[in-house]
Parts: sequence; C-alpha cells; structure tokens
Amino acid sequence: MTAQAWQRAATTDWLRARPARWSDPRLSAVLWAVMVALFVATDTSGTCSETAPCMVDQSEMLGAVAGVALLAHIGWLVWVPEVAWITTPVLVVVSVVSPGTIVDGAASWVLWLVVPAAAWTLATLWRRRSGRARQLEAVAPMASTMTLPPVPAPAWERRTLRLVAGFAALVASVGLVAYTLHWQSTENAHVRQATRVPGTVLAHLDDDYALRVRLGPPGSGTRKLETFDASGYPVGSSVDVLVDRSWARLVAEPFDPIGWYLDAAGLALLGTTLVVTALAWRRRLAALTSGPVPALTVWAGPDPGGLFTPRSAWVQRVVVYAADDESMSRPLFTVPVEALEVGWEDLPDEDLPDEDLPDEDFPDDEDEPGPATLFGLPVDGAVLALRVEGDGSLLLLPTGPARRAGRQRRGRYVDASGPSKAGR
Repeated sequence: MTAQAWQRAATTDWLRARPARWSDPRLSAVLWAVMVALFVATDTSGTCSETAPCMVDQSEMLGAVAGVALLAHIGWLVWVPEVAWITTPVLVVVSVVSPGTIVDGAASWVLWLVVPAAAWTLATLWRRRSGRARQLEAVAPMASTMTLPPVPAPAWERRTLRLVAGFAALVASVGLVAYTLHWQSTENAHVRQATRVPGTVLAHLDDDYALRVRLGPPGSGTRKLETFDASGYPVGSSVDVLVDRSWARLVAEPFDPIGWYLDAAGLALLGTTLVVTALAWRRRLAALTSGPVPALTVWAGPDPGGLFTPRSAWVQRVVVYAADDESMSRPLFTVPVEALEVGWEDLPDEDLPDEDLPDEDFPDDEDEPGPATLFGLPVDGAVLALRVEGDGSLLLLPTGPARRAGRQRRGRYVDASGPSKAGR
C-alpha cells in the first residue's frame, strides 16, 4: 500500500500556517536569562558580619526558592515549553505580590523586565499552539493510514540515555540532602563544644576565598579559615573564631544548609524533567509504532551535514520536501533520525555486512535523496518516522522532534554546516 503523495501545491497552506520564527519559546528564554544575569550583576548584598552572617535566613528563603524556580523556568522553556503555561503566570504573580522575594539585594528596575518577558513567552506559546492546529487541519485530510515496520528491540534500548541521566540526577539530589544533613549534624556538634577566640587577619589566600588568621589565647596560633569573600575582612582587622581542637570557623560565617538544599532541589527538578520527558518520548514513539498511523509520501534528502546510512553511528537529520520537489528547492522540516536497515535484525551474524569493508562494497543509492513514506502528521515538535525505499528498505526512526528547516537561498538549503549540493 502506498500513501498519498504530499504535493508542493498542497504544502502551501501548511507552510502558511506554520508558526513564525519568533514564536519559538526557546527565544523567549534568552530574555529570562538576561534578567537573571542582571539580578546577579546588580546584587549589592553586604559582606558577612556577626550581626549579618553569610547565610540565608527564613525571610530570604522564599526569594531563594523564587530564584530556583526562575532558573527551572528557563530550562523548561528549552526542554518542555508546555510547562511555561503554568510557570510564567506564577512568576508574574510573585513579582507583583511580593517583588522583594525576587529582587532581594539586586536593582529593583530589573523587575520591570518580568512583564515583557512573560508577555513574549505567552505569545510564543499561543502562536505555537494555534499554528500547529492549523497545520494539522491543512494536512490531515490528505493522509492515508499505514503501519510502521516493526522496530528492532535495540532501537528502544539506545533511547535510555536521558532516562539514565534523569535517575542519576535524582540519586545525586538524595545524596546531596543526606550529605548536607550529615554536615549540619557535624557542625552542630563542633559548635556545642567550641570556644570563642579572638583573632587577627594576617593575609588573604586562595583568590580571596580563605584567610590566614592569628588566634589569641586560648588556642594561640595561626589558622587557615575558609570564607565567602575575604574582601570583607581587611588585613589587620579583628575577627571572632570558634575553635574545637582541629576544627575552626569564623563566627560570622556559620554553615548554611539552604544553598545545598536548593542545589538538591535543582537536581531533583532536572532529574524529574529528564525522566518525565524521556518517558513521554517513549510513550509517543510507542504510539507511533504500535498501530496504524497517518502516512504521506514525501521526498526525503540527507541533511547537508551528513548522510543517513545504516553503517553510520552518528545521529543525523533528514530533510523532508514535498513529494514532487525532486530538486529539493523548498525544505519543509527536518527530523533527527537513526537509520536502521529493515530486516537486518533477522539475519544471522555471518550474513551481516562487514563494517571494515570499503564504502564501494555498499550500494550508493542508500545515500541518495528519494521518495519516502512519512509516518505521523507533520507539525513542529511532532514525532515522525520515515521509510526510504531503494534496493533495501531503510527505516528512519526519530531521535528527537521535528523542527523547522534551515533558510533557503537561491534554491539551496542552507544550514550551519553549509549549503547542500542537491539539485545542481
């Protein structure tokens, strides 16, 4: 069974409905990142002292959580833009109801960027969703229904890297919490037994992250003490030090577990995001391969950066064109793929091609553009697979969502790796 051809004339409405380039949520993440950089650059928090220790107190805890949420929001805009429908309004409400939690010691004028950044983000999300809906309306009536060829088991196993990384981040988060609890317990035990000793700063060490301090009685001698910023302790100034045998620290700089807990929370958010997106991807890929799906006949060509061949270990991209666009003058979108030769998994090992054989022992038409069957409805971010017909049926399984193709100049597809030679 052959799927209906997706002709150039039929792609016009689909291209017209495609979301504009500015509607990519990843672009709006740039403004949020600039905002974070400005908050850091304009921070005027004072130096550590006994009356104002270098630690996050309860009144600043909400601000620290807001900072972690802002960083997570930027990551979700890049990885899971749909989550920004929730996080963007939350950040706007916090900035209006309690601006001090976000600003803290930074310049308050930076907070004015929250509203335009949120408006841009929500506009990109809305434009992206509406564009996808119009694209589906344009292409769905033309699609046939076909079943994808069986997917070899190793192809599923190779898609576990993100899942493993996610679980590793979750384990690291738990380990960091356990380590922080142990460190806090050790710190409290030393503080209960410590003696308060006056001292004098002799020198700054380790790029201003440590001090050389001469201690007075009791416990006279010199100690190297860690600090957040040595500039707050001029050479010759007096400091108070807690000493418990070989253990010592500045009174003004108690152990602050909040930062470690926030790091653990960040790892937990990262791990959860990786695990959820990996499982969601596997579910979407399973839906694509488990039964009949919409299919179209298109023209597929290798990305200018490389060829899609089963003997290549690299993750490549395939560029999709209209079925009658054999000159490949107007690319529609690209799909990152992994190429598999249909039927190879059923061959005994002695019949498989030898990877050490020279390239001329392989058929060249596997590297050439040609007609292909596209499985799934094409929209930005869709999970799509292709089957390229030739001497052997080449199955191209997606390793990521479909994306907009590169720019077109003088009838050639232009990408970061250079123009293709197709159609010359």
